[in-house]
Amino acid sequence: MSTTTAAKATASVPPSRTEPADAEELTEHAPVARRGGVPVYRWGQAPKHLRTKTQLAADRLNVTEEQEKAPLAYIRTREYGDVPLHDPAAAEKMRPLPSSTKAKMLARRTCSECGKVRKVILRGPCSVCRERVERERQHLLARTCAGCSTVRERPYPKEHRRCQGCRQDQLEKKRARVEEWLVEVTVCAGDGCTKRRGSKKAARTWLKEHPWLLRAERTDLPSSMWWPSWSRRCSPCQTAYDVEQERRRAETQARYEREEKERRERRKAAAEERERWAAAALVDPDVVVLDSETTGLHSEARIVELAVVSSSGEVLLDTLLDPGEPIPADSSEIHGITDGMVAGADSFSALLVRLTSVLVGKRVLIYNASYDVERLRHELTLHYLAHPARGSGEESAGEGDGQELALAEAREQAAAWLDAMEFEDVMIPYSDWVGDWSEYHGNNRWQPLDGGHRAAGDCRAVLRCLASMGRAYADEYAPAAAVAGSTSERAN
Repeated sequence: MSTTTAAKATASVPPSRTEPADAEELTEHAPVARRGGVPVYRWGQAPKHLRTKTQLAADRLNVTEEQEKAPLAYIRTREYGDVPLHDPAAAEKMRPLPSSTKAKMLARRTCSECGKVRKVILRGPCSVCRERVERERQHLLARTCAGCSTVRERPYPKEHRRCQGCRQDQLEKKRARVEEWLVEVTVCAGDGCTKRRGSKKAARTWLKEHPWLLRAERTDLPSSMWWPSWSRRCSPCQTAYDVEQERRRAETQARYEREEKERRERRKAAAEERERWAAAALVDPDVVVLDSETTGLHSEARIVELAVVSSSGEVLLDTLLDPGEPIPADSSEIHGITDGMVAGADSFSALLVRLTSVLVGKRVLIYNASYDVERLRHELTLHYLAHPARGSGEESAGEGDGQELALAEAREQAAAWLDAMEFEDVMIPYSDWVGDWSEYHGNNRWQPLDGGHRAAGDCRAVLRCLASMGRAYADEYAPAAAVAGSTSERAN
């Protein structure tokens, strides 16, 4: 179809038609695709009488529900994809806007400076007023002295923008800087030396090639950037300077090597101390290893299993505990202890006397001691709340703050029980011995304990960690182990 034919077909479309004509009959361009049976045209190739929803809104027309569901065509755009096209003849006219809404829309397009109505919404003065203000500011700046801020009718010279007096002061300061610079670059920089190292004429020539160095705004530049290509020192002073620099470098290198040697020695001594500590713990009859399994990792978690193993591997205590609350499923997935397993087991209060007899007078080693000690503290606090000291609970029962007083007393009793014990952490020494450094945390990564997540198994895993750490000194501490074993047999 030719352009003339398409124009005639477009002109022949009656504006009052109720059924839209086929869009493909009103344009000479073929669609590039189809979308649900509706043709999709390139930009500028759609029928001229069709409009987008935005174009219809600009003409105060609304798209009907039928038009929204069944567009006549689509126009393909890069930013918005395929945009539906509708027939304006079938659209509905918008309701007239209220006068208050029109007034608000007009106010948003009215300039606050000149009062003129613009085509776009304004956020402050219009562009014409802003340009006028900027021209006035630039004109005032050109007529203001950069030195004394004096304003005159005619603009100051663009080169310096100063009045005559300020220009004289500027030139005097520049000459002073030039003279000072010439002395610095033509006289030896050695201490107390006044030998000439270059001519002022050559320095002035060099300065003309680098005029930016002595501008007023460049006075903050370091003097190390102001030297010409010749040396700053005479030969004797340069030799002395080089010797001094070499001496300082040698001192710095020697200090660094000395400090590095001391750091290596400290690390070696710390590593030896950790290994000896582990080897000695394995042969110490007063050493026991404690571990617990809990209902979670939060601050209110309860103990569900507790085990204590001696340094020789003898199980001194290994029992399940009834926490008095359901065990979460995610915790059971880790250690395998369920509510059915702890049903009928002793409570922590019932086990406390036995636990105290096992731990008192012993060195209690724990992997991640801070966590297990806090679980013990929580259990002890609950125990002393349920079993208050004789007399104190009765005296405070009638008071309004009796619960607070009872809790404070229970915490004091729990702290006293823990203070009577001697706890030592194994996780941090063992992690430092492994030496898996983390740049993110700034220390060695904590190593997981491969004990199966059961209390007795974790205690045995702690003993294996101690054996690995103290392997280098195991033979040295073997006689002590034999003596301890024979003493134990005689005592039995």
